[in-house]
Amino acid sequence: MTKFTQKYGSWALVTGATTGIGRAISEQLAQQGMNIVAVARNEGNLQSLKQTLQDDYAVDVRIIAADLSKPDANEMIERQSQDLDVGLLVANAGVENTGHFIENDQQAESHLLALNVVSPMQLSHSFAQRFAKRGKGGILLVSSLFGYQGVPYFANYSASKAYILSLGEALNVELKPLGIDVTVLSPGLTNTPMAANIPVDFNKMPITKHAPEVVAKVGLNALGRKATVVPGFINKFYAWENRLIPRSWPVKLFNFLISRAKTDNCPTTDLQTQR
Repeated sequence: MTKFTQKYGSWALVTGATTGIGRAISEQLAQQGMNIVAVARNEGNLQSLKQTLQDDYAVDVRIIAADLSKPDANEMIERQSQDLDVGLLVANAGVENTGHFIENDQQAESHLLALNVVSPMQLSHSFAQRFAKRGKGGILLVSSLFGYQGVPYFANYSASKAYILSLGEALNVELKPLGIDVTVLSPGLTNTPMAANIPVDFNKMPITKHAPEVVAKVGLNALGRKATVVPGFINKFYAWENRLIPRSWPVKLFNFLISRAKTDNCPTTDLQTQR
């Protein structure tokens, strides 16, 4: 893993920092000696993370309790971190809705777009401006394996992650001359609270589950080296197959696999889980 303190500086900001992939990334950066600005909704979980990182790695930690789906969240994060020389942004927070699109609550789907699309776009814009003035910086965007094609029963979620994938691919090229590294991490099934609450029996699907620590390491190792990275061989196959065959085929494949694996409450459930 690249020594990030030498490459980006002493502070990293991580959203969705208290659980799953975000927590693993926070811990691995702190292990390298990076101070962490941890952003999440639950202040109690943030305080617990702060204590752990300070005790285990002797780093400074600033916590920001924020609902990133709110219109003023980006401005608040900017304001509460402006005195710090943040050199790395990890936009990890996300939410997932499962079920038939027409039966899902429209407000919940709009909330998903605010958190999965608008928030990482705004944070990337704000911090890229800061990084450009510094002459260096890094942005790690967390998309999903589902962002590589439309996925029935996850229609809005997969579309939101396709946006992140496309945004990151473009910014990787656009911001490179400014000294800013951009990489998109697209995990498949990961052992996180969000995945645990999805009403799909993934044991019925030909898909492997990864630990958050493994996914985090893959993403951090790729930053500055690759535009996109997908952990796991099988996941890479799913991600790249639509470049070799008609795009409609993987969509139909996922429809078949998920239809067979979804639990009884999937079609009518409006399930929201945040990393």
